[in-house]
Amino acid sequence: MKRSEAKEMLVLLKDMTQQGWQPMLCDTPVPCFDNEVMCGVPNGVGDVSEESMMLPKELLALQPEFIVKAKGDSMLGAGIESGDMLQVVADARVMDGDTVMALLDGDYTVKTYCEDDQGHPWLVPQNEAYDPICLDGYEQVKIVGVVKQVTKCAPRANFRTCRKMIDMAKMKEAGTRTVKPERLAEAVRQVAPMVKVGRQWYAVYRVLADCKAVKEDDFDGFCKMVRRTVPEHGHLPRREEMFRMAVQSFKKPVAMWNEGNAPVQGKRFVDYVKIAETLTKLSKTLTKSGRLG
Repeated sequence: MKRSEAKEMLVLLKDMTQQGWQPMLCDTPVPCFDNEVMCGVPNGVGDVSEESMMLPKELLALQPEFIVKAKGDSMLGAGIESGDMLQVVADARVMDGDTVMALLDGDYTVKTYCEDDQGHPWLVPQNEAYDPICLDGYEQVKIVGVVKQVTKCAPRANFRTCRKMIDMAKMKEAGTRTVKPERLAEAVRQVAPMVKVGRQWYAVYRVLADCKAVKEDDFDGFCKMVRRTVPEHGHLPRREEMFRMAVQSFKKPVAMWNEGNAPVQGKRFVDYVKIAETLTKLSKTLTKSGRLG
């Protein structure tokens, strides 16, 4: 590491410490095996190829340690899933309740160690779909080590679920904004020059509907409001035009508009979005009051 990089690292660690974190430098190599150890029916690890993972020396025990990847679902109750990295302390003293890595007649497995009332040792899964294993039934048994730390694999959520939650949040946010009628009328007057054809008034309607300034699907009321606000405009809205535009994603709040699912595409879509965004920015300064009649 270069001197400048080391200095930058020290500053970063100091800053994190001041904010209540407990940073540690990964300065000690620990053997890491590519092969997976079963958290299910015992299975062979096979010919392992050893690499190294750097860990902070503060987290290491006096005994030798190694890291192996978990596979299977028998230890879900203990928070261990497939892909998790298990930090194992080799030849550690084993006590009831410890999660251990064991070698049974040549097969490796990870389970919870426990002795029954008669002193017989068992390996107990943390998933009711699997049965406990009595070690007395195996000719060769070795507790390889005790699992000291579990490093979770990077979690990923379903994309469609995330999008659904985002859409719901947008709709909720859009439904909570209301504005003063007189100030909203001024915003409509400011955005009116951007409207070049009558159908583009739909972008204005959608913003007003989103912030509850006009009733949903009340195109007659909206058209009357525009005529009162900008009677001199050369392209006033008509109810039938508004109705034709209220389809596909345009039926939803502006935040959920999607060009691939809209009644207009390309530059025309962009024009609608610009009108809506401009009016939205103007309306953000307006205060809560009620609807325009």
